[in-house]
Amino acid sequence: MNAHDLNWRAGAARVLAVAVVALLAAACVAVWTGSGPAAAAGHGGAAQSVLTLRTDGDHDALWLVSPAGTATAAGTLPGLAQAVAVSPDGATVAYLPNQGKPYIWISHGPLGSKTIPLESAGIKGVGGITWIAADRLMISASTSGRYYDLYTARLFTVDVKTGYVDGFRNLRGAEPSADPTTGKMTYVRFKKLDKGSAKNDHTPKYRESMMMTQVIGGGSDVMLDSAEYRLYYEQRAFSQPLLAPGGQWIMAGRTGSDPEVTYTLYDGVDSAELWLTLFAPSPQAAAWAPGGQKVAFTGVPTSPTNEFEDGCVYVLDVKSGGVERSPAGLLTGLAPGWLDGVAWADDGSLVVDALDSDVLGQSGKVLLIGAGLDTVKDLGEGHLSVWVK
Repeated sequence: MNAHDLNWRAGAARVLAVAVVALLAAACVAVWTGSGPAAAAGHGGAAQSVLTLRTDGDHDALWLVSPAGTATAAGTLPGLAQAVAVSPDGATVAYLPNQGKPYIWISHGPLGSKTIPLESAGIKGVGGITWIAADRLMISASTSGRYYDLYTARLFTVDVKTGYVDGFRNLRGAEPSADPTTGKMTYVRFKKLDKGSAKNDHTPKYRESMMMTQVIGGGSDVMLDSAEYRLYYEQRAFSQPLLAPGGQWIMAGRTGSDPEVTYTLYDGVDSAELWLTLFAPSPQAAAWAPGGQKVAFTGVPTSPTNEFEDGCVYVLDVKSGGVERSPAGLLTGLAPGWLDGVAWADDGSLVVDALDSDVLGQSGKVLLIGAGLDTVKDLGEGHLSVWVK
């Protein structure tokens, strides 16, 4: 990935980065017919099942799969989904439809199945979603143009019971990630600094900032970090910042035009400090454990001959800095393409989506990986898999 004008406050963390990278290289509501996941967090108590989607023509079908592998049909979505988020209690699942269309699908749990339209708030497209309470969502949406625009998006709250949609403090922002227990939320804000010139083919320059705010009780927004770059390609400085339960840690990604990501872990939320970086030649896919002290992410290690091996799962313990990975060969034959999506169960096991391609709506395999990262079970077809109760 070319640097261009991208600036990073790496400091002493670069030493840690080299060591870890070496380790990785080695190692208003309309009802529809259906059932009554920045992936599920931990919820405690009742047993969990995997809720996954299986593409059926022009729509996705919902399936509940037990850890033993028993699959039960659980309804359908009105179309194809592009993103998922699970409520804090693990009871309700919200989906964003394909192409950022202006509505939200609610599935599973006490609210039944419904479509929440967003046009009443002037929304044209939606592209980011997170739960801020058991009955409220925060979304990132566009109010101009025909589709969702990451660079000009604004934040809105959605009451999933009433369908009421409201602007959130008139804030511009994308990719929100909230911790309902502390009321903290991270998001990304873009500012266009210039339109470019003939010398750079009129390529605009942006400032990308990672922000923190308090969802409940007000308070000013805090800029945790920022970077400036010309948008020569689809690069990001703080892609999909993922806030840990407890609100202490943030994992974001630096991405480019290739399917690769450099994960960046931040310690502290008032003035974020770069703790370490981890490079993974694969799409961005990460999830925090229920306690907020471990984070799982996917990657593709390389062999001594620099050839890519099968995808694997890494788990980073943020206290010790130790990294574990699923052993080489564990996913051979099960993950022919990218691992795209990961979610934690309360017992420490993980569910991972293995996709044959990045084509939207194409189902791959759902893999259940044990808490020790040394066992795997094929749960059948699926994508956008999450844990529910």
